Amino acid sequence: MKVEIAHWPKPVLLKGTKPVLKVDAEFRDTAARMAELMYELRGVGLAAPQVSIPQRFMLVCPTGEVGEETVVVNPEILKQEGAEEMEEGCLSFPGVYGVIRRSTKIAVRYRDLDWAVKEMELEGFVARVFLHEFDHLNGIVFIERMNETDRAKNKARLEELKQAHALFGGRS
Repeated sequence: MKVEIAHWPKPVLLKGTKPVLKVDAEFRDTAARMAELMYELRGVGLAAPQVSIPQRFMLVCPTGEVGEETVVVNPEILKQEGAEEMEEGCLSFPGVYGVIRRSTKIAVRYRDLDWAVKEMELEGFVARVFLHEFDHLNGIVFIERMNETDRAKNKARLEELKQAHALFGGRS
């Protein structure tokens, strides 16, 4: 299966996801292809809806280094603390950037590729990446978390993305 980035406003980005029921060879292959795409595009995270898959899994790789990604299946956020604002971008929104307020420390639970349950505490940039990708699993895109000033600054680019989506019949 070929994986490619779904650009906003493609509906799969806005609908939320269903839990993964099992990890098999096909799932592992899809996760590996997603990792290749993420690195090719110089991303640090990628959620399944961003490649038009409406399932609850994502890749997190705050270093951006090949092979250091974590595949996170059916994640839950157990606790959030602190808050910090930082500029973010998103592979599904090429050329769009804005300051987003996110928790600085989180506790999470998820399954790995061996279906083992993992619990971790994440801080700083890795917590931010996790929260950004987690939002995708819930149908929340980062422009929804932007302040009015950043939304206004990105208005022309967002219109271009809408027009491209319409021009390609929703396949963008």
